[in-house]
Amino acid sequence: MKYGAFIHGAAPDAQKRQRKALRLMTGEGEVRWFTEPDGMQKRDAEDRAELSRCVKWCRTNDAVFSVSSISKLFDRKWKALTWMKHQVEMHDLKIGVADDPTISKGSVHVLSAAADVQRTRIAAKSKAALDSIKSALAKDGKFTSNKGRTLTKLGVHPTLSEAGAKGNEAQAELAAERDDEVWPLIESYMGQGMGYSGTARQLNAMGIKTPAERARHARQTTGEWYASTVRNIVLRRKK
Repeated sequence: MKYGAFIHGAAPDAQKRQRKALRLMTGEGEVRWFTEPDGMQKRDAEDRAELSRCVKWCRTNDAVFSVSSISKLFDRKWKALTWMKHQVEMHDLKIGVADDPTISKGSVHVLSAAADVQRTRIAAKSKAALDSIKSALAKDGKFTSNKGRTLTKLGVHPTLSEAGAKGNEAQAELAAERDDEVWPLIESYMGQGMGYSGTARQLNAMGIKTPAERARHARQTTGEWYASTVRNIVLRRKK
């Protein structure tokens, strides 16, 4: 059995622990190691060059994409599961997770769906808590938490809020312009029933530049379309 062992960005000691866990999992198998620099987990998957290299090697060599854990593969577990699900859908990727053998090519779809449900519940619970605080502030002028902390208002300084809003608006306009350039192709492929994964494969085959490439971000990008990239564009067009 061949394994593409991916060491996600972390401090040296943490990377050593990842490597130890992966060695125990891979046993006597043939292992190719891929190690990325620290601090990459918050970047989009398409901007993580070493992650892309590992996945491509696994696909080419019919190897198992292997990680020690999904807890810090991305900045959120649900993101890791969603990414893995898309890789299985697009490339039939084999998956191995050292600290959780239940995560595999066959189970990742179910686990990803469960994570989405949990995330939705947490978001709803957070919204309910925020609504409760707002209601208390409107009625009594203050809100006291279970830990005894008292709030008299919510929000940030209006100047910072205004500046952030303007920056977000400008970025949204630029993103919309980039979406317009590729939307006719995406709309056509989706109309043919390709879905997110099939559309991403077609865009890769045609050599169409990704949003990150067209944005000319000051960071390295892999130039590969993912199902999640297509999905984000479709969702933005529906707003």
